[in-house]
Amino acid sequence: MTRGSLYFRLSSFYFWYFAFVGAYGPYFALYLQDRGFEPFRIAVLMAVGPVARIFVPNLWGWLADRHRARDRIQRSLAFITPFIALALFLHPGFIGMLLLLITWSLFWSGLLPLVEAGTMTVLRARMGVYGRIRLWGSVGFIAVVVAGGYLFDAFGVGLLEVVIVVLLSLTALTVFALPRDRSRSGPRQSGAMRAVRRQPGVAGMIAGFFLMQVAHAPYNTFYSIFLDESGYSKMSIGWLWALGVIAEIALFIWLPQLMHRWRLQQILLACFCFAIVRFLLIAWGVDSLTILVIAQLMHAMTFGAFHAAGVAATHRVFSGEMRSRGQALYSSLGYGAGGAIGTLAAGYAWESIGGAMTFSLSAVAALLALVLVRNSLPRFQ
Repeated sequence: MTRGSLYFRLSSFYFWYFAFVGAYGPYFALYLQDRGFEPFRIAVLMAVGPVARIFVPNLWGWLADRHRARDRIQRSLAFITPFIALALFLHPGFIGMLLLLITWSLFWSGLLPLVEAGTMTVLRARMGVYGRIRLWGSVGFIAVVVAGGYLFDAFGVGLLEVVIVVLLSLTALTVFALPRDRSRSGPRQSGAMRAVRRQPGVAGMIAGFFLMQVAHAPYNTFYSIFLDESGYSKMSIGWLWALGVIAEIALFIWLPQLMHRWRLQQILLACFCFAIVRFLLIAWGVDSLTILVIAQLMHAMTFGAFHAAGVAATHRVFSGEMRSRGQALYSSLGYGAGGAIGTLAAGYAWESIGGAMTFSLSAVAALLALVLVRNSLPRFQ
């Protein structure tokens, strides 16, 4: 397989996977509202995905490593998901939609960690190359989130049903085109995963990743509301969101130079420092568009560089037969548990102490992550 072919296959997956995220994340709640669901029920339905990410990736990662069947499992997950999504056309009620999303999440939530494990293996953990591939996911997200606004304004958000099925189907096609895992695992070691997890440094590292997602939860959930309450137009809000993803793309392009000049530990610690500053700027500088622009440019570090470095650190710690479970653990405890718990905590804090203090607590969470990871990573360099 040529380098160009490998690059195209991997980039295509990330493009279409995050193109789907660009449709589902910003618009599915609006779709549910259009279907007549009440706000509380919308919240329950939207919480299914983050909760599933706490448990599901670990199950599929364990099966993939135990049976050395990552290729077969990820293809099965990708193949089944579009057929489950077809049930959206039946317009189920609340219970039916809840069961649909639970079933959907049982398969979809396991896909990305498995592909990430395979990508890191194929690339031999070369994060510069990973950045150039992963940036296409950001391109896909921007393309769909922008096009979706025009599309749904013109034809109604009910068209999201078609968009979801199409994007899931295209993602499945790219999964079938991914390179096979031809690495040879050593003999299975009973208890190896448990032994690695119990190392103090590993526990601290994962706790830091968890806290970084807790810190981002108010941003992911309430950033638009915070800006709207501060008098910004919908157009301005949309462009501020897009600016963050554009900065992320620039970071992925620059990632090879970043990884060459700085050690992995230094990059992670810098990400936490940027997060502390970014959330404080959002909290207390919301009245200044200039400050918000600066804060959004920091998304390149707090999400883009952090994700790339987090995947790399996990790959180094959980190697060989543990690589799929390692990436699953990173996803479930970070994006799953961190995102779910952070969102619930943010909702309570938002009502109790307001937006500025909630984002200030995000900075505190990032500070705690900085302390934990600073004391955890040196042994893994």
